[in-house]
Amino acid sequence: MVFLRSKVVKGESYSYLVKSKWDVERKTSIQETVKYLGKTSRISMDDIPHEYHNTTILAFLANNKKIDAKGREKFILKIKKNTLKFLLSGDLDDLRLVFKNFRKTGTIPEFYEKILRPAMYDIGDLWRDGKLDVGSEHVASNTATRLIESMNTKLKSKSKPKTVLVCTPDGEYHIIPCLMIETYLSLKGYNVINLAPSVPTKSLINHIDKEKPDLVLVSITLDEHVKAGIQLVKNIKKLKIPVIVGGQALKDNKYNFGVTVSATPNFSELSKAVKMEIGQR
Repeated sequence: MVFLRSKVVKGESYSYLVKSKWDVERKTSIQETVKYLGKTSRISMDDIPHEYHNTTILAFLANNKKIDAKGREKFILKIKKNTLKFLLSGDLDDLRLVFKNFRKTGTIPEFYEKILRPAMYDIGDLWRDGKLDVGSEHVASNTATRLIESMNTKLKSKSKPKTVLVCTPDGEYHIIPCLMIETYLSLKGYNVINLAPSVPTKSLINHIDKEKPDLVLVSITLDEHVKAGIQLVKNIKKLKIPVIVGGQALKDNKYNFGVTVSATPNFSELSKAVKMEIGQR
């Protein structure tokens, strides 16, 4: 008979694949370790030698997966709560510790999508509902900005990377979405030029014409900047450079930019859109 045995060391569960067999001389059952499997939360069926696959093992792994999913959900909720707390208090040191803790089991894009972006949306809602003053909103935004800037994710590409220019319309000062995009695309090996926030349209167009990026990403957070965004896109299109427009202001998808619109995509969707647009050049 083969089964999994677990033991807890310093709060972490570790498992072993154990075989039980009958000792004829001693007239008792003895156990021997077949394989050390490591942390229980990370075990998959691939870790179990094929000859030991049985219903007991399958049941254990299925149950462990459910337990681990519940634990992960609680962990995410706790991280979200602490992130919101430290953003509002402007506590960058503790916010960095929260991020460092998350990175032990998650990626930077996951931190953006599951933790930081939802927290910033919550802060925006509090401000719009009159439950948060402008000063507190600025403290939270500046703290988030400093956290992202401290991540230092620039990678060197072995081949000449494609260039993506990120910007906002004139008057749009929300830089955090652009910093997240810059980090993510840098991790993907792109050369990113981040001109956010709020460069005058004429200067922005001149810079785009000079740099000739493979793609321009325009981020629009507030509805009041959509009109300027539409005009900016028209000017960029005259340069024959692909454009993707996104941001919270476009979540209702009621505007016609004449280009690809990705309102609030996850990073996987953004990556696909970027590859598609650049591939068409």
